[in-house]
Amino acid sequence: MEFFVAQILTGLANASSLFLVACGLSLIFGVTRIVNFAHGSLYMLGAYVGYSLMQVLPGHFGFWGSILLAAVAVGLIGMLIEMLVLRPVYRAPELFQLVATFGVILVIQDLALIIWGRRICWGRARRGCAACSASWVSRSRNTTSCC
Repeated sequence: MEFFVAQILTGLANASSLFLVACGLSLIFGVTRIVNFAHGSLYMLGAYVGYSLMQVLPGHFGFWGSILLAAVAVGLIGMLIEMLVLRPVYRAPELFQLVATFGVILVIQDLALIIWGRRICWGRARRGCAACSASWVSRSRNTTSCC
């Protein structure tokens, strides 16, 4: 029974992440009328920035502070992408817009690969999280191969 509850909660967590990405895509397309293919790469960048900040920031503030600071950092990067890449192609045909945002995907992915490498990065768990200290979680994570 514990396994099924964990599976249901994991499914709900994954579904909520996909829902947030879909809402973001819908909002961006509704406001700017540009299909931003780089949207998912910005989420990935936020996760890596949050991970890196979690390694630097101390204690309980490290988890929640890294989430907030990562969102601010990715927001600033998104503003920079909008000013440098998307503004020049607002009036261009849709194909140019897709190619421009696809180019942003490639740049972000390569920068993430250069900065964080190919290894899986496991972050610290939030303090007091009973689900994170469960035995099946600790067995499934190889904490010796962290970034």
